[in-house]
Amino acid sequence: MKLGVVLLAAGRSTRFGSNKLLADFHGRPMVCRALEAAKALNASRTIVVTGCGEIARLADNQGFGVVVNNAPQMGQSHSIRLGVQAMREMDAVLLMVCDQPYLTGASLERLVQRYACSQQGIACLRDSTHSGNPAIFSRRYFAALLALEGDRGAKGVLRAHEGDLLVVETIRPDELADADTPDTLEAMRKQR
Repeated sequence: MKLGVVLLAAGRSTRFGSNKLLADFHGRPMVCRALEAAKALNASRTIVVTGCGEIARLADNQGFGVVVNNAPQMGQSHSIRLGVQAMREMDAVLLMVCDQPYLTGASLERLVQRYACSQQGIACLRDSTHSGNPAIFSRRYFAALLALEGDRGAKGVLRAHEGDLLVVETIRPDELADADTPDTLEAMRKQR
């Protein structure tokens, strides 16, 4: 299976007040956690969709490709479309956001392994409180992902095809917690 990984890192961080992916999380920008988790997959191709030069530099340092999103105001769907367009030669694409600092490479590996052994066309991670992101989509769902509009992620595609969805538990119970505000990030820093 040729797997492409797309890290979505072009959000405007409106609730955070600044680029949350560059906020410190235990001595490094939070986005570095996502980059390291994705690196564990040894995917056929990994790209970061961003409009931020610093994030692009960090991605390049990891050996990842960069797709520039100069229109973050078009919402997450625009980043998804840019990422999927760059992965058209892949058999499947894994979409992930970069504001889940607890997400581990081990859980991503589990997701990919279980997906590869299944007959399902979609697979996503679930922890004790969240589900749906990261998610893997087979090539047959690329058209649906390319048709997304506005500030919506791919959850609508997941919901529309629940019969073809494999849900995989994360290794730890809180891996999918996201840091959308400075207060949330500060609370997450104190937990670990």
